[in-house]
Amino acid sequence: MSKPRHRMPSRLLRRTLLAAVAVCGMVFAGTVATAAATPPRASVLQGTVESGGAGLSNFSVSLYAAFVDREPRWVPLGSAKSDKKGKFRLKFAVPHGLAGSDPLLFVEATRGPAMLASAISAGLGTVPQRVVVNERTTVATGNAFAQFIDGHRIAGNRYGMTNAVGMAANLADPVTGAVGSVLATAPNGTETSTLATFNSLANAIASCVTDRADCKTLFRASAPPGGPPSKTVLEAVANVVKYPAFPPSRAPKGDPVFALSQRTPVNQPALSAAPTSWLLFLKITGGAYSAQDSDNLMNGPGNFAIDEKGFVWVNDNAVPRPPGEYACAGLRLLRFTPSGQPLPGTPYFGGGLNGAGYGITLDPNGRVWVGNFGFQDPPCLDPQFAAEQGSRPAPHNSVSVFQVDGTALSGPDGYTDGNISWPQGTVSDRAGNIWIANCGNDSVTMLPGGDPARAVNIPLGPAPEEGHPQLKPFGATVDARGNVWIANNRGNAVSVISPDGRLIDTLPGTFQGRTVLSHPVGNATDTKGNVWVANSDWLDSPCPTRAELGEAENPSITAFRQDTRKPFPGSPFTGGGLTLPWGIAVDGKDTVWVFNFGVVPVGQTSDIPTGISRFCGVDTRACPKGTKTGDPISPDTGYRSDALERITGGQFDPSGNIWLTNNWKRDADPIVNPFGNAIVVAVGAAAPVRTPLLGPPVSAERR
Repeated sequence: MSKPRHRMPSRLLRRTLLAAVAVCGMVFAGTVATAAATPPRASVLQGTVESGGAGLSNFSVSLYAAFVDREPRWVPLGSAKSDKKGKFRLKFAVPHGLAGSDPLLFVEATRGPAMLASAISAGLGTVPQRVVVNERTTVATGNAFAQFIDGHRIAGNRYGMTNAVGMAANLADPVTGAVGSVLATAPNGTETSTLATFNSLANAIASCVTDRADCKTLFRASAPPGGPPSKTVLEAVANVVKYPAFPPSRAPKGDPVFALSQRTPVNQPALSAAPTSWLLFLKITGGAYSAQDSDNLMNGPGNFAIDEKGFVWVNDNAVPRPPGEYACAGLRLLRFTPSGQPLPGTPYFGGGLNGAGYGITLDPNGRVWVGNFGFQDPPCLDPQFAAEQGSRPAPHNSVSVFQVDGTALSGPDGYTDGNISWPQGTVSDRAGNIWIANCGNDSVTMLPGGDPARAVNIPLGPAPEEGHPQLKPFGATVDARGNVWIANNRGNAVSVISPDGRLIDTLPGTFQGRTVLSHPVGNATDTKGNVWVANSDWLDSPCPTRAELGEAENPSITAFRQDTRKPFPGSPFTGGGLTLPWGIAVDGKDTVWVFNFGVVPVGQTSDIPTGISRFCGVDTRACPKGTKTGDPISPDTGYRSDALERITGGQFDPSGNIWLTNNWKRDADPIVNPFGNAIVVAVGAAAPVRTPLLGPPVSAERR
């Protein structure tokens, strides 16, 4: 079936194209224009080593090739010394035995313990003729490649490494050494604290360049909790990303990295107080804008599905509208590059898209499935009003399917087989079966092999009165045995379904007299198949009734063992900045991340920014020394950022970036366009996973 044609509003098209041009220009600024063709046997790289804009003399400059598809992975190509003005001219050649590969290229400049670094190219065909290596390019490289850095070496999986070059360029331009245009301009720039955080990290490195004693301080301060000091400045930056908060127990005299940043404050604007974390939260709206309006790209992004190469699919709750105007059911599916630019053709329409909610997944064949929950403001029940917005009243009863290129496979009403009702969690298992949590009728729909004609409906309890579900199935995840676990939001229970579609267990909300489930929302499987559940202690999902909201006084997460289906000892777990847990995900090292739907319930306001929370998983090998399963790794504040609104979904990519939804505004009016208009990337924060996610996560450190 052909895809309906929809014209994007001209302002949106203009903004999106300008953003794409700006970002691509930033990634390759001075690169495309000055790039040599694939270098001959011997080539020359020229550049400057700088700090605070001043040239640095007598730095040893080395060019390295990082090979992502063969050994050796880290190969020196050439070296030089910077002169009294900081300039260098470096001759390099790819060894004959490696000439058939196309490596990533990195420059490192060292003088004593001081080091500056830059990711300059994703291949030999785009090597710039000149580069600037400074503290900003070092912070950019250290963040984007945080999960791949060991000392001065950088090595990792193919897609994660390649994609990280573009993400680093979002932060700093490798040709000029300036702040990257994505970080420098709306919706980032001075509109959030991310730029100031970035500059403060750069200033901490500048202090090391100025005084070698400060390098030792940086190495000690950035040591993993209970671990040895960092070996290089680049590793120090990576460690700060991986362990970005300094709680009082670790730094009783205050955050040592912030103290370093105050000594040589050459990069501005910078932070005036220590942050709750040093993570860089990069905001993405699809263009160089932040204001919410009818020509925005998105309105209410709900969740993510990330493909093998790191391209990001996003579902969208509502039609873009300004604040204070009603928003009808969203009709869009979005796709972004691994560094956050909208792909040509985005957004995609058709296929029955209609107010998508939390459910989105990729199947083993690369098809995208979206559950149409039917989000809409109340006036949109009127067909005429909905039509004026270019929408239609949402029926809450379908799933949509798209090919890799964005072409809709489902018809204009989507697939409705299997008694789909207000669908939320939507997941694929490794066999390609699609599982849909039906919030509206206390059931799950299974599409065997992704075939709607074979759809079956699986009741999770007694059939509820129409329009009054009592379990409200919400989150869905697949364990290592192919069982599907459903978090029942109102029922305070977890249902477990076998791979062949039989209800095999219902786990109650209390265990040995202790409450272990309280208004659960999202759930996720860890690397061993155990299942983690986010307990909001508040949400009663509107599918359609929402009369049993909780007090939001005891947010928590609960771990269930895959083998016994019993709660892990100590469950539920608290702390770590949990406020209104909604989404939850487990990274490639079994660390559990929780995504909070703001600090206070909808209808209340707070000046405190939203945060994300992090916990030690069942596999404790990557946890800070002395922590055990369920212990918080993030501080009591969580990792906060004013770039974040109310988050529903979050997922990891092969680079270790965390993609987060600004689903609702912090001060949302639940009746009048409560939706947010951005997604946010926590750069390099988590252990990479292989994508797409089909069942338990698998580490992508090596591929």
